Amino acid sequence: MNSQPELLLTSATIYAKPFPKFGRPEIIGYIGLENLKYARKISNKTVNFDLNLLVDEVQRKPPELDVKLDRLIQFLSNNEKRLNITTPNKLDSATIFCYRGLMTCITNTPYETEPWIIVALLFKGNIYLCARDTYIKKLKKKHMSDKDKLFTSWGFKFEQYILSDKPNVKPNPNVPNNEMEEFSCVFKTTLNSHKIIYAAEMDGIRCDKKEVPEAPHTDDDVLNYLQDKEFIELKTNRHLEFPHQQKSYRQYRTKKWWCQSFLVGIDTILCGFRNDNGIVEKLQTINVKDLPKMSKQFWDPNVCFNFLDTFFVHVKTCFIREMRRKYGDKDIDLKSVPLTSLKFELVPNMCVECINYEHEDDPILPDWFLTTFGKHQEI
Repeated sequence: MNSQPELLLTSATIYAKPFPKFGRPEIIGYIGLENLKYARKISNKTVNFDLNLLVDEVQRKPPELDVKLDRLIQFLSNNEKRLNITTPNKLDSATIFCYRGLMTCITNTPYETEPWIIVALLFKGNIYLCARDTYIKKLKKKHMSDKDKLFTSWGFKFEQYILSDKPNVKPNPNVPNNEMEEFSCVFKTTLNSHKIIYAAEMDGIRCDKKEVPEAPHTDDDVLNYLQDKEFIELKTNRHLEFPHQQKSYRQYRTKKWWCQSFLVGIDTILCGFRNDNGIVEKLQTINVKDLPKMSKQFWDPNVCFNFLDTFFVHVKTCFIREMRRKYGDKDIDLKSVPLTSLKFELVPNMCVECINYEHEDDPILPDWFLTTFGKHQEI
């Protein structure tokens, strides 16, 4: 690639256009069925949930844990033939693989004040995107305060008060949390011309509107079971008592919550409003579609998704330029192109830079995947 980095401007005004065409996300798989949860009762009411319950016995995620794309690529490997994942003829038709959290990060970029790093990998004609920690984020993780760890654990404990292991069983917060447990759905959708497959951790299935049976155990049955289920997102937040708290909530929280929920077709968020001591005192349901209205002076969903679309175009364009630099203008069989990697870095309030990246220095796709995935196309 040229010594001069490829730049993508991030100013929100550039992306203030009509909302792009976004397909309703379709569930095509799942990860961690044993951790699927159910929400039996969803309502606005006062409660007294102590989020400190058994906090000293929590099993936390190790701060050095780096899952990269491990769970997603294992799913792709297990389901390659069923999903009919093939190498496209042109890069414009590439499928993009990533996590929902990465797309949330990208959609928030025009309003973001902290840098981020995303590695993009071109492998057999499709694109894999993986978030990497910036130097500042690595330091924060390494020196995470006890208070920050507590705030994280409060979120998991709140889920225990609301969610249960079976539709007809009450929640049980009287056991220690294992913060490593998670259930994810794998979705496919389109954003304008982009095809996207992404995994997203899901909190629980609503059982308060109609009777919901327990999930079956065979893959095809589970996939059919999940299609018509309504999931709910759970959040905690400090009570909003002062104007600056209201402003922060509408400027930052609502944007992230809306993007997270919209990307997986969730319509309702249940928020537990707590005091400073970790006691949830009020439950409030939030209609996801209302979040942009209440926060329109701070952010615009059109800007968020137009930037996401433009970022995907930019990634593909940078790969095309990289291949032209290496191989010239001749038509290339994408199956034969060696693994190609680029790094994208956000300079907040300015631009996204595209620079060279050596995959060997920080392998995202493991050797077993690189040597086995796509072999069915050769048969």
